[in-house]
Amino acid sequence: MSLRLGILVAVVLAFLSLAGAMLWYRGEAIAAEADRARAIADLNTAVDANKAQEETIGRLRASAEANDRIIAEMAEQIADIGQAVTETNQAVGDLKDANEDVRAYLASPVPPDLKRLLDR
Repeated sequence: MSLRLGILVAVVLAFLSLAGAMLWYRGEAIAAEADRARAIADLNTAVDANKAQEETIGRLRASAEANDRIIAEMAEQIADIGQAVTETNQAVGDLKDANEDVRAYLASPVPPDLKRLLDR
């Protein structure tokens, strides 16, 4: 009878060991599934952040291109203004050389109030 009892105890211990191992592996599987779900959530968060950053970069590039166009237009306008000033100064100089009345007018002093206004 003690042999039967020993075999029975061995079988019960083997069964309990097998059940314990199954429960341990089941716990590991549950933990792995939770880790997988967290990893997927983290991945989705990263993908969403990357999409938002790409959209922001696109807006910034469009803004930079618009700024570049505006600066180019302003540079062209400044060059045109500079050319117009040069042409006007040349025309005034030519007129001063050619016309005695203009030369006398340009040689007269500028009134102080007008000078202050022009010097601002």
